[in-house]
Amino acid sequence: MCPGLFAQCADLSQGPDSMTLINYLTRVHFADGVLEEALRSEMELHSKRRPLIVAEEGHLTGAVAERFFSSFPIRTQAEVFSAVPYRPTERAAAQIARAYAAFDSDLIIAFGSNRAMDLAKVARLAIAYDIPIAELSAEEGGAQRISAALPDLYAIPGILGFASAITDYTRVRLDAGGQALFSSQHLIPSVTICDPTLTLGASPQESAIAAAGILARAVNAYLAPGYNPPADAMALDSLSRVVKNVRKVVRSDELPARREMMAAGLNSSLALQKGLCAVHAISNAVASVSDQAIDPSVLGGVLIPELSRTYGNGMNGRTAPLRRALELDAGESLHRGLGGLIAGLPLVTTLDALGVSPRDLPRAAELASRDRAITNGPKHLNREDILGILHTVQGSEALQRTAHE
Repeated sequence: MCPGLFAQCADLSQGPDSMTLINYLTRVHFADGVLEEALRSEMELHSKRRPLIVAEEGHLTGAVAERFFSSFPIRTQAEVFSAVPYRPTERAAAQIARAYAAFDSDLIIAFGSNRAMDLAKVARLAIAYDIPIAELSAEEGGAQRISAALPDLYAIPGILGFASAITDYTRVRLDAGGQALFSSQHLIPSVTICDPTLTLGASPQESAIAAAGILARAVNAYLAPGYNPPADAMALDSLSRVVKNVRKVVRSDELPARREMMAAGLNSSLALQKGLCAVHAISNAVASVSDQAIDPSVLGGVLIPELSRTYGNGMNGRTAPLRRALELDAGESLHRGLGGLIAGLPLVTTLDALGVSPRDLPRAAELASRDRAITNGPKHLNREDILGILHTVQGSEALQRTAHE
């Protein structure tokens, strides 16, 4: 199965290296070592010569940087923005917009992490619109106001870049306080280059974090009530690839397993065409109220087993395909199977271990209950449901401490 169902794919009977271009929602190059050829050909095709690169400090170094910069067409002049905050901010997006104008750039390239890609998406809005960026938020009807007039964005994901490399949304912390969600088909990167060789050398922890994010996205996307057979198929395919390969990438650095995990990451993100789900609403709320810098994929791994238990019998008979994709034993429940899979990875499995204070949980539950993504699931979760989930995954030590305070 191609990483993008209903996509235009090369004949895979020739092996993985024959797969080069997928055209599902956007242009996706997918092959081992495809970075140089794909980046150069896309820039030449669209006459791009002045890219502004958004990448976290330290993500473009050594052999990877050499490969990346050698990919540019001749007479290319590039500028790099590396002051990427842990969560995208309006201020950082404005800085990129000013640099884009000062450098007379004609392209943004986001390299490596979800943070770089999410920030690049917000920067596109700051570049294209001379209005307060909050006016383009989903809450203000921005999906209808954001047009195709955004600057081109090429996304090149690393091990922790799967979630944002092909999605149509991003969140940002506003200068005035609070945050805003932006969602539009025009926010999907113009080109995505998936090169599994860029994930070689990732640590076991990074590989496990990526896997947890994939599991959370795929399960929630499949359980979302919208009718989208291609997205459902990609979600299930994503889960199957994770189950078969996650232990391999955690234990060793085998390229075939890395390739399968990148395909799983791509498919889980494509499946989000059914919309953001409860795991996004709750993860974002917890990250927003906590003083800790927490990767949303880690939160997804902490939450998804308990979230599936909370859904219980309300999943409209959709658990059987999930259980098959996850290769669960007969009679094993979905939430126990997910919990066992995640517990076998080098990941923390409680909010307490992530440094989240029990005192923050009521505020996180309130924020999540007001997030429109919370309703995109088999059961509508209210504030009390969410708070119950958060207390359960907080960890017994933290709960005992709270009871005595």
